[in-house]
Amino acid sequence: MSRWFYSLLLFAALAVVLELLQVEVPPLVRFVCAALGILPLAALIGRAVEAVAEHTGERIGGLLFATFGNVTELIIGLFALSEGLVDVVRASIIGSILGNILLVLGVATTIGCLKHGRLRFETRPASQYASLLALCIAGLLLPAVAELLASRAGQSHIVERGIQLSDFIAILLLVGYGASILFSVFRFRDHPAEGEEATGESFEPVLGARSEAALLRLLTYRQRLAHSNLPNKSGMLRELDRTLQAMVAPESAPAAAGSPPGSGSPSASGPASEPVQKEAARPAGQPSPVPQVQPAQPPHPQSPALQETGEHKPNLWLALLVLAAATAGVAVVSDILVASIEPLTQLLGWNPAFVGLVFLPLIGGLPEYFNTINMALDKRMGMVLAASAGSSIQIALLVAPILVLCSLLAPQRLDLVFSIVEIAVLALGAFLFSEITHDGELVWLEGLLLILLYAIMSGTVFLFGA
Repeated sequence: MSRWFYSLLLFAALAVVLELLQVEVPPLVRFVCAALGILPLAALIGRAVEAVAEHTGERIGGLLFATFGNVTELIIGLFALSEGLVDVVRASIIGSILGNILLVLGVATTIGCLKHGRLRFETRPASQYASLLALCIAGLLLPAVAELLASRAGQSHIVERGIQLSDFIAILLLVGYGASILFSVFRFRDHPAEGEEATGESFEPVLGARSEAALLRLLTYRQRLAHSNLPNKSGMLRELDRTLQAMVAPESAPAAAGSPPGSGSPSASGPASEPVQKEAARPAGQPSPVPQVQPAQPPHPQSPALQETGEHKPNLWLALLVLAAATAGVAVVSDILVASIEPLTQLLGWNPAFVGLVFLPLIGGLPEYFNTINMALDKRMGMVLAASAGSSIQIALLVAPILVLCSLLAPQRLDLVFSIVEIAVLALGAFLFSEITHDGELVWLEGLLLILLYAIMSGTVFLFGA
């Protein structure tokens, strides 16, 4: 995220000052200040969690990413529940899911394909996303269908039964989320059967591919250095190449040992960005080739290349402090944002369903939208799917059940009974996601279809409500 983006923290401070001084300002001004102030705070949470994850390791780090992935939406939902805005919370749950699998994936796919053409990815994680989305749809769809049928049959105590069913489904969704974490983070029983060989990489259907972060940072820095005008860049480039070779040497050793005699390994003297380009162009379903490089001695720890690429781990306590401060800031600013929703809807004539279904999800997930677009521009469509579908799955399996159970302490209970428009678009969105990802490649037209479906939903809700 660019540094100028964090200058929006001034709006968070302004919103807090206006709230403390109880200055009379139009609801629109208060809402805009709080909304703009939340954006950099959400980005800081993501950066802080990434820094903490470098100290905790891949498994605990993945769990942190899963836990804090949608903390902004969760905090906004909790404050909205405390204000009794149940309709807004219910709409924001569907809006966050649709915003990720339709708008985020659609925009990233369209922009990435317009730049690079047809983009490919592995089909195995995409099928897992589709399977988890099917569970999400079942949990969010069945309560509404059951209530509709009960009302037509003239049954009594429909509302009470709907709340009980929502509590039951919320617990089961949390069980599904725990199972997905057990599978994707801790790799429980995720290995080939005896006598079979692994045919692909390990994937994290909820968390996304984050284990390549250090290697990608080195590749990005090398590309930037190659286009710079530094006088001593040739020596630094050679040292970076040796560093990259040392990083992949442990993985290439087993492959080299199993290669037939006389088979030579490609030279690693080409551009360092070549592995990423080859990975993006690999056909769907084909195993990832292990880079064949000559072993090299790792560079000295004090070398300029390692110092400038930031391979030193960030300060853990500073990262924890930033994470705590940013989370507290999101909580404070979210309270101001939620308090201004009702006056704003009355002033502009908007219905609460539109605010919850379209407006709030855009605010909470905007930093993630920018990151997803950058992934698509780098041809990392596997990470794009992990960021979009994975975030939607977290909303349905974690955030929604927590909000339902926390509403036990709220002025009004939250159930999972959604409107016909919401569940219809949710089902269509999941179906379209499954259709465009089953073949392992995406084109710009498919991304545009996702955007158009989201726009149709937004226009329908804006004019008629959910």
